[in-house]
Amino acid sequence: MKTLYYNGNIYTMKRPEDRVESVLVEDGTIQGTGSFSEFQHETDNLVDLEGATMLPGLTDTHMHLVMLGKKLKSLTLNEVNDMNMMKKLISEFDSKDKWNIILGYDENNFPDQYKMKREELDMLTHKPTLITRVCHHAGLINTEVMSHLGLDSTTEDPEGGYFERDADGELTGWVYDKAFEKVRAETVEDDIDSISDDISTAVDHLHSYGITNVHTEDMSYHGPYQVPHGAYLKTVGPEGKKIRVNLLRHEQVYDDMVTDEPDYLKDWIEPDAMKLFMDGAFGGKTALVKDPYEGTAEHGLQIHSQEDLESLILKARCNKDAVAVHVIGDRACEMVVDAIEKHPAPEGKHDRLIHTSLLNPALLERMAKLSIICDVQPTFLTSDMPWVERYLGKARLEYLYPFKTMLDHGLILGGSSDAPIEAADPMHGIHTLVTRRGESKVYNESECISRYEAFKMYTHDAAAIIYKGDRAGLIDAGYYADFAIFERDVMQMPPEELLTTKVIKTIVDGEVVYDGQP
Repeated sequence: MKTLYYNGNIYTMKRPEDRVESVLVEDGTIQGTGSFSEFQHETDNLVDLEGATMLPGLTDTHMHLVMLGKKLKSLTLNEVNDMNMMKKLISEFDSKDKWNIILGYDENNFPDQYKMKREELDMLTHKPTLITRVCHHAGLINTEVMSHLGLDSTTEDPEGGYFERDADGELTGWVYDKAFEKVRAETVEDDIDSISDDISTAVDHLHSYGITNVHTEDMSYHGPYQVPHGAYLKTVGPEGKKIRVNLLRHEQVYDDMVTDEPDYLKDWIEPDAMKLFMDGAFGGKTALVKDPYEGTAEHGLQIHSQEDLESLILKARCNKDAVAVHVIGDRACEMVVDAIEKHPAPEGKHDRLIHTSLLNPALLERMAKLSIICDVQPTFLTSDMPWVERYLGKARLEYLYPFKTMLDHGLILGGSSDAPIEAADPMHGIHTLVTRRGESKVYNESECISRYEAFKMYTHDAAAIIYKGDRAGLIDAGYYADFAIFERDVMQMPPEELLTTKVIKTIVDGEVVYDGQP
C-alpha cells in the first residue's frame, strides 16, 4: 500500500531549510518526495499532517537500552535533593528480586556533595542493596552485599578500579569502575524473558520521543552475552518492536561474539565496534586528566595501560573492526589517539570516541586527521557545569564540551544521551546544543551551534556513523520510512520551546509505532 504524507513542514535534512510538500511511502521505504499533485493519484492512503512537522526518525548514538528499561521500572534517585526523602525512599523500596538495585545517586544534589555512608545504608535496609551512582561508574553497597560477596579489608583492588577505604583501611562501601563492574555483575539475575521485558519498556519510551534507531552497549552487563543478545532477537524486528539497533560489543565479550558469530537481523539488529573503557567520570574524579584535579595531586583512573590498549585495538583490527572507546578526560583521549595513529581504522571504517568531554587544541588537530567520529552527550554539559569547575578549574572549561569547535575541525558528531545516565529525550540535547543554557547561566556561548547542525547530529550524521548515510537519516527516495512528527515546527520555534514541544507520531518502516494524539 502506498501512503502519501502531506500538508506539513517536511524537513528533508539534506540542507538547512530544505523542505518538500509531500512524501510517498511504500513497503517501509520512501518512494519519492515532491508536490502533492504529483503523487496524489498514485497513492492508496492520504495522511494529512495538518501543519505538523516531519523529520527523519531520530537516533541516539550512545545509550544502554536494557539499563534504561530497568531504570523505568526501578527506584531512581536522580531528581531527589532532600537527604531525608532519599532515605525514606530507600527504606521503603523492596524489589521482587534477591537484590535491591537502586539507580541514580548524585551527591551533587546535596549540600557539600554529601556521600551516604555504608552504615547509614545498613540502617535503611537489611536486604543486599546496591545503589548505583548517576554515572554508572561507581556505587554504594551495604554490609549485606559485602558479606554475600566475601568483601573485607583484605580484598585487593582490581586493575582499573578500587574499593574505597577509610583511614583504618576498612571498606566504606563505595566501589569504583572495575571494582563496581565486578560487584554489579554479581547482582545479575536476568534471563532472556526479563531482558526482553526491559527492552520492550525502553523501546516504548524511546518511541515517544521520535527515536527510531539506537546504538547501545548491553552485551556484558546482564549475564552471558547470549542473554541480552537473545532478548534482542526475541523482541526487536519487523514482527516485533520496531526500532533499529546497533550493538556495540564490550571487550569482555568481544572474543566470544566474534568466534560464535551469533545471528543478527539485517536492518534491525546489527553488530558494531568493539567497546573499550579508558577512564571513568568527572563525578568520582576518575576521568583521566593531564593536569591534576584542582587542589589535589589526582589525575583520575587509567583503565588500561598503553600496551594493553594497543593490544585490544590490534585484536579489533585483526577482525577488520573499529573500536569505540569511552574517553572523558583529555589524557584518556590522548592515549587513545596515540594508539589509533599507530593502528588506524580499517579501510572504509571509523573509530568512535565516546564522550570526548575535555579536549585541548593539540588533540583537536590530531583527531581531525584521523578516521574517527565522536559520540557526544550534550546534556552532560548542563549536568556537569554547576560543579565541574571546582574539579577542573576555570582555564580548562574553554575546551569542555566544545561542540562547535569540534564541528569546525570537520569532526562528525553523533547526538546521544547515554541513557539511563541522562534523560533519553533528544530535545534536551538539542536545546543544550543551540543554547548551552543551564539552570542559572549560559556556559561558553561561543560553542553554540545552529538548529540544523543540532538536528543533523541526531539524523543524517548519526546514520553516517553506522555507514548508512545512503539509506537513513534523510527524507529522500530510497531511504527508510522512519519519521518523527512533532506538533510544532521545531526548526523555527524559539529555543526554549524545544523543551516542551511533543512528538505526536513516530513511524518506523512505514508503520506508526507511537501515536501521542488524543
